[in-house]
Amino acid sequence: MSLLDRPGPAPRPPSRAHRLVTLVPRTEWAYRPRLAATAFVIVTQVFLYVLLWRALYRESGGEVVGLDVDQAITYSVLATLMGTGRVIMEGASQETAQSKIRDGSVVFWFVRPLSARRYCAWRGLGESLYATVWLLVGLAVGVACGLVALPPSPAAASVTVLAYGLGQVVFYQIGLLVDLTSFWTITSFGVNRLVAFAQLLLSGGLIPLWFFPEGFRAVAGHLPFAATINVPVSLYTGRITVADCWPYLAEGALWCGVLAVLSRVMWRRAARRLLVLGG
Repeated sequence: MSLLDRPGPAPRPPSRAHRLVTLVPRTEWAYRPRLAATAFVIVTQVFLYVLLWRALYRESGGEVVGLDVDQAITYSVLATLMGTGRVIMEGASQETAQSKIRDGSVVFWFVRPLSARRYCAWRGLGESLYATVWLLVGLAVGVACGLVALPPSPAAASVTVLAYGLGQVVFYQIGLLVDLTSFWTITSFGVNRLVAFAQLLLSGGLIPLWFFPEGFRAVAGHLPFAATINVPVSLYTGRITVADCWPYLAEGALWCGVLAVLSRVMWRRAARRLLVLGG
């Protein structure tokens, strides 16, 4: 038999890693009360924000720090959809390092054909897409109810989408870094609580950063948290104009790169730290 007649290596089966994208939606659908709970939390928070802003602007009148009442309500509705909904759904699949380390199944992350880093990246993509579906549904309902104004121009809508994509990457990287601390701590519960509070406050998810003092705003505006909510929502409402958006987008892209490098380093250290006993 000639070399040309010899059978070649068996073809590799097609990768099914993309199925991990549906992990979170399928988990949520399996536990349908979570859908109702998430919707209830979001609707309640939006309702309270609407009452708050209308009461405040009724007393002050006009604009406050460059925002009128419609922009303030639009900001809070979108910030709630981007922030609160994302935090509620984050880790909904229970595929977190903390839970896996607790029951010992974390070893499977490192023996699968798909690397642990890529496994979590595919799962994170699914979480982001699922959160985006909630955002789009909430946006449509908000516009229909007159609570959310449309962006000032198609260009503003385009840069908002770009900023939102960068913010989702930052969101994922921050959550991943927090989750990976489980390899060095007994539990990451305390770190999770601390970062969740920082995320809510410094991203503008609780109160728009424009309402804070200048010094606080100057610091918070350059932290990665601001890229997740403050920048995309400010672009949507017109608080940041299209002409002035590029430094904000560049800073968001820079944070994506920095956090990606940090997470890669932590993945390598975590793999070296993992010790499996038995056979």
